[in-house]
Amino acid sequence: MTIFKETTSFIHYSDLLKNLIIRDIKVRYKRSVLGFLWVMLNPLLMMFILNIIFSELFKFSAKNYTAYLITGIVFWNFYSQSTSIAVSSFVNNANLIKKIYLPKSLFPLSVVCSAMVNLIFSLVPLFFIIFLSKANISPYIVLLPVIIMLSIIFVYGVSLIIATFMVFFHDIKQIYEVVVFALMYMTPVFYPIDIVPEKYRFIVEINPLTHFINLFRYTIYEETTLSYDKLLTVTIISLFMCLLGLVIYSRFKDKIVYEL
Repeated sequence: MTIFKETTSFIHYSDLLKNLIIRDIKVRYKRSVLGFLWVMLNPLLMMFILNIIFSELFKFSAKNYTAYLITGIVFWNFYSQSTSIAVSSFVNNANLIKKIYLPKSLFPLSVVCSAMVNLIFSLVPLFFIIFLSKANISPYIVLLPVIIMLSIIFVYGVSLIIATFMVFFHDIKQIYEVVVFALMYMTPVFYPIDIVPEKYRFIVEINPLTHFINLFRYTIYEETTLSYDKLLTVTIISLFMCLLGLVIYSRFKDKIVYEL
């Protein structure tokens, strides 16, 4: 019942959530000369650098590698930016949490939603690169909003967990930075999974982010047939992680205000 009340209260606080999302976006680009343009420039620059490293220096080749790379970067940016900022969302909003009553879970949600805005704008350079690389648009492109929504649900669950633990154990932020760094290499962002040696491949395959990033690719450009069991797998992972996050948050939410 507590979890249900927490999630349904978002409707009542929708205006506050919108303001928090706008605030998060403004703060992120406040002192930047190019401002919001970095949302589109960042994946392009990362793609350019990684393309040189893997295609030219290491002579790595793969079909539609440019399209493969840009889709991986855009999704990875969404995940890493969301969670790396959300981990401190309770701590950074301690003054507000202490002064007024509101669902504290709004704060990590606003971070994830602001990252979602960045993700949507990142689709502009993504499709531009897809067009230039002459990769075929996937017939499953209509499922892209569904994949984005499932990704938000998953990332929100992760964000709730790490933000809650951060209140009681501040070293979580530093630990999570190392985890994100390791996850980047355990997720097929810039390499196809079939180049991983067989004895280590299970590490990549059991990584939930592998399922999300592959499904994200399948719905954008035509690389392989999208089987609906993959969509079901991602749906189950998303709902499980979100429920786990809400359960952990609900277990400690009354203690959060006293620990801040």
